[in-house]
Amino acid sequence: MQQLQENFCVEFVRCGNATEAYKKAGYKPRSDKVAGTAAARLLGNVGIQARIDELRRELDSHKIMDAAERRELLTRFARDEETAKPDRLKAMDLLNKMDGVYINKTQVSGADGGPLTFKWEGDG
Repeated sequence: MQQLQENFCVEFVRCGNATEAYKKAGYKPRSDKVAGTAAARLLGNVGIQARIDELRRELDSHKIMDAAERRELLTRFARDEETAKPDRLKAMDLLNKMDGVYINKTQVSGADGGPLTFKWEGDG
């Protein structure tokens, strides 16, 4: 892919307007109409579309915190002595929930440790 096409992809992902992206990419159209037509032709290119999709996925992945980032942020809040005490406790509570600390497991068994048996109404 040539540099102007790469620039077009980046600008299109950034602004969402094909005509503007075409001009900002470095192309020198005679008019906005020419820019719009040429931009539409670029958007019809399979390679251009694939690159735009790839750039969008990269952008989206940077927008969303993963579990490790959330855990690090909550840990900073919990340890920061300048953070209000209720907020520090809430951060610790959320960390505990993320780690499954509050899950109570109960094992239930039937007579003499055997499996449970059920008798449904109408079974006789």
